[in-house]
Amino acid sequence: MSNVISSEAQQAQALHPMAQKVAESAGRLKPLEQCEPEEARTLRRERGNPFAPPSCELASTSDHAIPTREGSLQIRRYQPRCEETGLQPALIYFHGGGHVLGDIEQYDTLTQQLAALGNCIVISVEYRLAPDTKSKGIYEDGLDAFQWIHSNAEELGIDAGRIAVGGDSAGGNLAIAVSLSCKQQQLPLPAFQLLIYPATDYSMSFPSINEFAQGYFLTKAGMQWFRGHFLENEERSSDPLVSPMLADLSGLPGTYVLTAGFDPLRDEGKAFADRLLEFNVAVKHVCYTDMIHGFVSFAGGIPAGMTALQEMGVELQRALGCQN
Repeated sequence: MSNVISSEAQQAQALHPMAQKVAESAGRLKPLEQCEPEEARTLRRERGNPFAPPSCELASTSDHAIPTREGSLQIRRYQPRCEETGLQPALIYFHGGGHVLGDIEQYDTLTQQLAALGNCIVISVEYRLAPDTKSKGIYEDGLDAFQWIHSNAEELGIDAGRIAVGGDSAGGNLAIAVSLSCKQQQLPLPAFQLLIYPATDYSMSFPSINEFAQGYFLTKAGMQWFRGHFLENEERSSDPLVSPMLADLSGLPGTYVLTAGFDPLRDEGKAFADRLLEFNVAVKHVCYTDMIHGFVSFAGGIPAGMTALQEMGVELQRALGCQN
């Protein structure tokens, strides 16, 4: 495995066979750009994910409703089996799906694994989705969730000083927006960012978007479909909150960035890691060079997905001071 993991954003000579199988299977489905959002959600629920990460034993799992400025959101709290007493570190997780698809349930076993391997509480957030809610409202949901969890940390068994934010793809974009919003509003910042192939540039200007435009699970046309539903208007793509490649990143927390070699988002993920370094933010970037976008969600069938989850568990424990 080590020979296909790199600190550079590059592709291996060939896709891993299981990643290729997933990509080919996705290519036989009705393209997103030919679907209305609700149809795409229904198809995704009906199809399911036969390669989802395996479930694991936790101390407890519980669902809660939390208040927001627009009403309420659902969250799911995962408590790992651990010997640490007192208040524990936590990861607030935002799921992927282009801000249009996905929910807590579809990410249930992935967040279980992060709780078990990271030895920390994980809270998965059911934020509102586009196109009914556009970028401004989705970012408000992310910030509201972070603030509520931070303010109610003790009741949740959480150490308020050790709360990380993270997510995959669009969820990674939302996690960054939470950190930037906290900085802008002079609120307590997250302690760490866990970014899994994050979207960081809504101008869609990096070379990998065209290099892997089709045939590798996430397509350029699919990205344009997500973008059209998520953004209020074209000008919104140049807002640093939406495209954090344009933001002042000084003062942001230490960050782990994972990318995949055959992913349209590969180059902007690595460029964001490099930009964090320019602002003297501690960052680690890892590229799984023979993988596609979304491979961690297929960890039940793609071995590299479990390897990545295990590595992220180590990074969470190191960053948050988790005790085994």
